[in-house]
Amino acid sequence: MTTAAESGKDAGDAGRKYLWLAVPAISFAGIAIGVLAGEGTALWEAGLWGCVIASFVLAILAYLKPRKDIVSLLAPMYALIIFVLPSDFSHGLPMQVMFAASITAIAFRMEKLFT
Repeated sequence: MTTAAESGKDAGDAGRKYLWLAVPAISFAGIAIGVLAGEGTALWEAGLWGCVIASFVLAILAYLKPRKDIVSLLAPMYALIIFVLPSDFSHGLPMQVMFAASITAIAFRMEKLFT
């Protein structure tokens, strides 16, 4: 019977394998909180900030990988451009869902191709 150290794998690798799931969890949980809170309440922008926070989590996870994924590393920049800077387009529910779905796909891609 071999231990994790003998097989050449870090003991923390098993836990890191599923860390990418934090990206969709944070972004879609924020959207759900915003929808459940209703428009005009203090929590209405929870979906917006959930997407921004999830993009930063994605960038941190990409930075910790041995091979760097430039798309994942630049996700926070796009989140700030789309959601924080003043612009002419809506920051509403459709934009939040599309952004959350795209960073979820990027997180899955990063996990499968850049390990």
